[in-house]
Amino acid sequence: PAAPGAVNLSWEVASDSGFGAIVARGTATTSEAQDYTLKVDATGLQPASVYYYRFFFGAERSDTGRTRTLPTGNVSRLKLAVFSCANFPAGYFNVYADAARRNDIDFALHLGDYIYEYGLLGYASQLAFVIDRESSPRHEILTLADYRQRHAQYRTDADLRAMHAVLPVIAVWDDHDLADNAWSGGAANHDPSSEGSFTARRAAAVQAYHEWLPTRLPDPANPLKIYRRFDFGNLLTLHMLDTRVIGRDAPLSRDAFLAGGAADPARQLLGTEQSDWLTAGMQASTATWQVLGNQVLMGRMRIPLSVYDNFTESNINDYLKALDTPAASRTTAQQALISQPTIGFELTNWNGFEAAREKVFAA
Repeated sequence: PAAPGAVNLSWEVASDSGFGAIVARGTATTSEAQDYTLKVDATGLQPASVYYYRFFFGAERSDTGRTRTLPTGNVSRLKLAVFSCANFPAGYFNVYADAARRNDIDFALHLGDYIYEYGLLGYASQLAFVIDRESSPRHEILTLADYRQRHAQYRTDADLRAMHAVLPVIAVWDDHDLADNAWSGGAANHDPSSEGSFTARRAAAVQAYHEWLPTRLPDPANPLKIYRRFDFGNLLTLHMLDTRVIGRDAPLSRDAFLAGGAADPARQLLGTEQSDWLTAGMQASTATWQVLGNQVLMGRMRIPLSVYDNFTESNINDYLKALDTPAASRTTAQQALISQPTIGFELTNWNGFEAAREKVFAA
């Protein structure tokens, strides 16, 4: 019998959707301690194979799920569906629905912002009342109960459930899974004076994320350590990175960037432990492709300081017009635009960590 508040379930895995050939089965227990979510590792499965699974609670049977095991050996092709930044109140999850309908996708990658932390009138919520997708709870989420309720709300979406039901998902968090512009010691959208300890909020967000997402912790003693590696035979090694929480230094200000802060070799985005793990993993892999499951924009991109300081169409056009004008014909103002400093586009992505990015590129 289950302990007080616990629930016993049974599960089955089969090689056919009718469950005529059951290859694994067992029982498991869940409880309030994990928000009545449940993860099971079914062993003895064959590589590169499609399987079907379901759960039983008494006489009740869950919908059937479909999954796929990683391939080994010679692999000639792989198709991944990549998702990120899915804000429930901003609109419908049509892309999840499209992925669920297709039969040519092998695995799904979710690169973060699976949920957003804002309250009722938060980012991109203008249509929420019209389309009946107001955030729940109605306030900005801070506690474990809050984050759990928000994850549960997202799973009320039929398109999201359909995607999970037919695709194995490899997932990692980004900032909004915790709080906007999170880093190892805080977040832009966290005020300790009114919202309490960031460490406590981070722990709540991370716990709920691991409860509701199909993650397997590399180190159960450290739930912040989500970076991990997946091999798809000799074709591809996927290194899922945490560029957001475990090793990220505080964001740079505009002036600190212009003073050369992003080029400081001590400045970390991955942290030294993860960076060494990534370098060693890429060097050890014999796969043709090395793919980084990375949350934030990585390409080198600098923009004129005048555009950074005032991002308007007029400022952009003034700069482009100066570029298009022959040097001998440029006005004094246009010459100043051409010779002005440039700055990384959005300093919270890899552009604010230039030395760290070059180290990864060199590896």
